[in-house]
Amino acid sequence: MNIKTVCFCIILGIATCGYAQNVSAPKYKYSYEMICLDSTYDAKVDPKLAKYVAKKRAQLEKQMQVVIAHTETEMESFAPESPLSNFLADILLEESSKYIKDTAFANIDVSMLNFGGIRTSMPGGDVTVGDIYRITPFENNLTYIVMKGGELRKMFERFNDKLNAPYSGVVIRYQNKKPAEILVQGRPIDDSHLYKIVTLDFVSDGGDHLMEGIHYERIEYTTMTFREFLIAELKAMSSRGETVTGKKDGRAEFR
Repeated sequence: MNIKTVCFCIILGIATCGYAQNVSAPKYKYSYEMICLDSTYDAKVDPKLAKYVAKKRAQLEKQMQVVIAHTETEMESFAPESPLSNFLADILLEESSKYIKDTAFANIDVSMLNFGGIRTSMPGGDVTVGDIYRITPFENNLTYIVMKGGELRKMFERFNDKLNAPYSGVVIRYQNKKPAEILVQGRPIDDSHLYKIVTLDFVSDGGDHLMEGIHYERIEYTTMTFREFLIAELKAMSSRGETVTGKKDGRAEFR
């Protein structure tokens, strides 16, 4: 097959994971070299390797087409709250305790995600594994945190009409685009109380600046991605005959 010669730079030493989610890229040193790719590379393709890759691609495409849930209507994600972001935060709050062995996290107070990690809407009707990969394509793992109420308040008080996130277990009422009232599980925050939060390692490590500079009393990382968690929970809902639904409910109220 004839193709035009393509030249590109291989950049060494640049970590790109996560920057598509709006994180400021740190400074790195790098080196590079020019490599020209032309039709001579096509001639070196191993037929056995090409057959193997084609087989694996077909298997993967079949897996992506498996239906795991059903929705009544398309669910979109947008700030400061939306049907899809509320659903994702709610199911994380309600079901994530069983994915950590430590019983100290049996009753979680707050869940929080990031809007940058929700890349598209959930379609109306059948929902496939491939849809979930498109919605949550990042390798973000479930992370469990204990923090004092004062730190939780500090985190939420920096929220505004531009910096915010999907959350559950919390109601924030804004005045002049700033939080005027913050309720956790229906009550004002107690600065000395220890609250349990489930989130993603991307967020807990400072992603999107949501928890940047917040002090944790304790943090527990897991190896389960949010995507794996979501697929498992959607399958469980489907087995119970439940339809996926989400709605805006005023958890982010601007006056």
